[in-house]
Amino acid sequence: MSGKLGDILISQGVIDSEKLIAALSDQRVFGGKLGRTLVDLGYVTEEQLLRALSRQLDLDTVDLDDAGVDAAALRCLPVDACERYGVFPLQVDERERLLRVATAEPDRHALQEVARISHYTVEPVLASMSSIDRAIRRHYFGERAGRRSRLGEPLTAIPGDIPIGAPRPRSVPDRSAEAAFPDAVLEPDGYLIGTIAPEGAARDAVEELKTLIIRLERTVNAQSRAFRALIDLLQDKGVVRRGELGQRASRK
Repeated sequence: MSGKLGDILISQGVIDSEKLIAALSDQRVFGGKLGRTLVDLGYVTEEQLLRALSRQLDLDTVDLDDAGVDAAALRCLPVDACERYGVFPLQVDERERLLRVATAEPDRHALQEVARISHYTVEPVLASMSSIDRAIRRHYFGERAGRRSRLGEPLTAIPGDIPIGAPRPRSVPDRSAEAAFPDAVLEPDGYLIGTIAPEGAARDAVEELKTLIIRLERTVNAQSRAFRALIDLLQDKGVVRRGELGQRASRK
């Protein structure tokens, strides 16, 4: 089934039109995905969002806290890519050159980058953002289950970490299955094909630039959370009405 996420959540009785309008106004100010905005505002739970996205995109969901993880899949994708694009590798099929990854909200650009970095065709499944965060910390950093944080915050390895970084395959993948879908909507059977990364000095420069971008994104995310908390406080005290800031920003 297709359709707009907000309309699906309303039809499921999870939110009403007033909350949807407020979330859309908030999204105009802070950016990001509508689903993440709804969760941050406390209008929906991650589980409710997953059910709606599964219905919208016709994708399977997975519970990463209970799912088995293929160690070979971890070697296909470095941790910085997982953190940056909000994904976690679950399974790899070498014969089909297929990498199955969990993502909270499928995004065309993010999945294309995952395919490019891993050199595999990417098949997405849905998982909550918090479970993706826990899986990254548990399987890449050796942290115990139950220690929670938000993706985008700095991750610090603990003593005894085993680095995941075996050489990745460099063969050119088959492009015949490349999907074409709108930026905000993933086709149910959409796969993405990667490309070969630049070599030598050019590749080193690209990786250094990516590291700088990741650090910048973390700083921006932290500032955005602080600003959102300030706006929530002002709204709770009646200084501004919910949605008013977004309406004013849209007129600028």
